[in-house]
Amino acid sequence: MSDRKRLKEYQIKSRGKAILERRQGTYREDGYMNMLNKYGTSQDNSEAYDYMPEEFADDMELTRLYEGNGLFTKIIDRPSEEAIKHGFDIDYGDEAISEYVEDKMDELELEDRFATAEKWARLYGGSIIVMLVDDGRGLEEPLDWNNVRSIEELRVFDRSIVQPDYTSMYSNNAQEIMEKHRKRPLDQPEYYTVFSLYGYFTVHYTRCLVFRNGRLPEHTSNALYRYWGIPEYVKIKRALRETITAHSDGVKLLERSVQAIYKMKGLANLLATDEGEDKAIRRMQIIDMARGILNSLAIDSDGEDYDFKTLQMAGVKDILDSTCNMLSAVTDIPQTILFGRSPAGENSTGDSDFENYYNMVEKIQKMNMKSNGRTVIDLILIEGKESGKIEKVPKYKMKFAPLWSMSETEQATVEQTRAATEQTKAQTAQMYVDMQAVDPSEVRRVLAQGDTYDIQELVPEDEFDLPDDLMNIEGVNLVEDPGKSGIDDMVKDESAVTAAAIIVCRNGKILIGKRSDGSGLCGPGGKIEVGETLKQAAQREALEEFHIATNNLIPIGIYKGTTGKYRDTMVYLCPDLKGEPEADGNEMLSAEWKPISELLRSELFPPFRESIFMLLKEIRGDPNE
Repeated sequence: MSDRKRLKEYQIKSRGKAILERRQGTYREDGYMNMLNKYGTSQDNSEAYDYMPEEFADDMELTRLYEGNGLFTKIIDRPSEEAIKHGFDIDYGDEAISEYVEDKMDELELEDRFATAEKWARLYGGSIIVMLVDDGRGLEEPLDWNNVRSIEELRVFDRSIVQPDYTSMYSNNAQEIMEKHRKRPLDQPEYYTVFSLYGYFTVHYTRCLVFRNGRLPEHTSNALYRYWGIPEYVKIKRALRETITAHSDGVKLLERSVQAIYKMKGLANLLATDEGEDKAIRRMQIIDMARGILNSLAIDSDGEDYDFKTLQMAGVKDILDSTCNMLSAVTDIPQTILFGRSPAGENSTGDSDFENYYNMVEKIQKMNMKSNGRTVIDLILIEGKESGKIEKVPKYKMKFAPLWSMSETEQATVEQTRAATEQTKAQTAQMYVDMQAVDPSEVRRVLAQGDTYDIQELVPEDEFDLPDDLMNIEGVNLVEDPGKSGIDDMVKDESAVTAAAIIVCRNGKILIGKRSDGSGLCGPGGKIEVGETLKQAAQREALEEFHIATNNLIPIGIYKGTTGKYRDTMVYLCPDLKGEPEADGNEMLSAEWKPISELLRSELFPPFRESIFMLLKEIRGDPNE
């Protein structure tokens, strides 16, 4: 190999080695690297950034911030107060019980205690409420629900003075873990020790209501918050700092936006001596004093000049807005609440911002207040029963009152919508009356029960469920009418009845299937073929479409098509069938049983719907039909 080739190989290897050294072990999965613009190397500025978390604030710093920073205090307090501001919306089934529970909650100052506990949870990462319950036991003993006589007080303690007993949370013994899990959650310490300024004590977990500011994994960077949650300040520290700094710097820029400029001839030479410096300073003081008193200046026309320079403030407002947006984003609190400013942007109503805010407040309610509130209310109800103020402990569902209070305009819109809905219901009821599916007296009866009514209440399900044996209904005669017997003659004239259908009944329900042409649900039926009687045609259709044999057909009547779209059809009732219905997959795509009340709320094939009404009229024995 020639010396030139050896030198070239050495240069290539040296260059590759230098590149690797400059990359300092950096490995790029995409494989791209550019030595001209340093992309992908250790000298690439875009790769010189690493995420560094904010330092955790100590408890005293958090306390000072809460006491001295009004914006931070609002971030902590507002969602906590919002979560419990409207109270609970619980129906106990008895007004006397509701009044008793409300009075007891006021006595315990429950809403204030819950709001305070949530504030300390957001400020310090967590808090507990110690329930002082009279059950004949001490604070360090489990709460005895069977001997609860009263709940006396709720005391709030923040995380900074509460020490959980971590030794009782975990164990290497599987059997011990299972035993603990049966008694309490695995992540719940058995005891808490409170180190208050007024003394310390240990309390059992069953007497505590725990409030946490979120949940953390076991591999959290700060073990102090592992069980509790991250203080809100840690998550918003940078955004809060930039917002406050931007506003304070904006004020300074405003102060410096107009700068006075004083020109003096020979100023540099004058400042060279101490006496000259004093003269220059006295001259500027006189000029400032004259401007402040007289709002005018008297200067030497030869060698002196006084002027103002105005600085441009373009872009400052955008920076202030962006910092406010960032703080609002990380706190989930709209700017209308946080800064008292009107909504801005394309969505000028701010509805989406408030939706996010209320979602955050509802999360607080579900995580920290729902189960804790139920615990307190259970104790209140037990106390009421023990004291004889209520007869029994009722069952109830834990709910919060709505967060959103409607304005008069919004309330008027709701009322208008409700009125339109009631009008539609009334028109639907009138249609049912016109079809004689319901009687006007039934509509009157339902209206008498309240201010509004439900269409489904006009046709209750149990009223139209057909019995197993329709033939034994008292006062109903569904035997074949001799006047109808001539209908079963051979059909030879196309102008006469040309179709037959069956309403198949079993156990009070009607057989239906979904028509393949998409025209709705209906029972078996179809066109009569030449040489068939009406009954034979109906039985053949039932066999073809649902694979069932129908016997003892009872004629109901003739459906008369008024639009010319559907054939005149003879309708039969079949209470006796053999076989299990199964759709043929051609004309019928499904086979199921439904009560009449449910059918009336379904999308039915129009002739089949009319045949159902014909059956109802026969069952009711309407003399006019």
